[in-house]
Amino acid sequence: MARGFLWALIFFTVLSVFPPGARAYTSNDYYLAGLNFYVRKDYAHSIPYLKTAVKMDPQNWQAWEVLGYDYYLSHQPAQALQAFDQSLRRHPDSPQLRNLAEAIRARIIWDAEAHDIYPRAFRNYEIWVKLDAGAAQASLGDLPSAASAFNTAYAAFQHNATCDGEGLLGGLEVGFMLDKLNAWGVVVEAGSFNGFKASASDTSGNTLSQRLQPNMVSVQAEYYRYFPIGPFRLWANGGAGVYNTVVNLDYLQNGSPLETGQLSGLGWGGFLGAGFELALSEQLSLSLSLRGRYATTGNIQGSFTDSSGATQEAGLALGTNGLIAAYPTYQINLNGWRYAKIDYTGGDMVLAVSYHY
Repeated sequence: MARGFLWALIFFTVLSVFPPGARAYTSNDYYLAGLNFYVRKDYAHSIPYLKTAVKMDPQNWQAWEVLGYDYYLSHQPAQALQAFDQSLRRHPDSPQLRNLAEAIRARIIWDAEAHDIYPRAFRNYEIWVKLDAGAAQASLGDLPSAASAFNTAYAAFQHNATCDGEGLLGGLEVGFMLDKLNAWGVVVEAGSFNGFKASASDTSGNTLSQRLQPNMVSVQAEYYRYFPIGPFRLWANGGAGVYNTVVNLDYLQNGSPLETGQLSGLGWGGFLGAGFELALSEQLSLSLSLRGRYATTGNIQGSFTDSSGATQEAGLALGTNGLIAAYPTYQINLNGWRYAKIDYTGGDMVLAVSYHY
């Protein structure tokens, strides 16, 4: 650049200052004129000449470099960085200029980060792991009607049969950002519900009690759409996948087991939800979400132990009177007996902590 300064001083009286739009001059002429103003620290007048020089000859790396210094010394770092990058692209053998350009770039990024109120946890990381827990309400499929059937069948006795669809949920989710506003993930959740409880007794002291506790495990793929709002974000999401029911069965007469065992069955389902997420630190966030769910499972089978201690294969089924029990599989779909369904259609509210990396 020192040689350029010397040329500017020698030819200053010859070149004089000419308007940037003149076509009679070359790119180098405009470069020297701009350089003259740069030497005199008149950056405002130097910039138009150098801009014309690089417009006429984009390969004029010296003009790009001086233009960058004009912007840099005029406190316009973004424009300075653009000009320096153009100069280095055409003349990369300039370590001092490269170091300055990288320092400016780092400063611009730092300033942008410092003034961006949208949390770094949401904009700087592409993967998250989420642990969630919450409360759910589910329809439980045929269990409510089975409770009604029990109350009808044992109306002549002291009786009480209920179905409670309340339960607790917990899950693990891994998500991947597609861009700032879109993401996808996989979530594995487990839930345990109060389920079906029934009891009856007569005046002689004979008792009958039955309990079916459904437990749910689901694996679902999901999509997120985010809506940044200042220091937090809202989202809408939806997903679908496979559901598995595991039912714990206890059927007692006078305190002795008639049927005990565990049955399971597959199904499918999906959900739609919305949530609110707040960053706790650079890599941690807390969220609260509400979801509506449709899910159904059926063909619930397994083994149970009867009063004699024998084990046999059975399915969870409804008899012709609507009572529910574990019936031998060969009897189901005969004489009006059918497999019972346990559904998880309903809603849930979930609190979650996410780690972003």
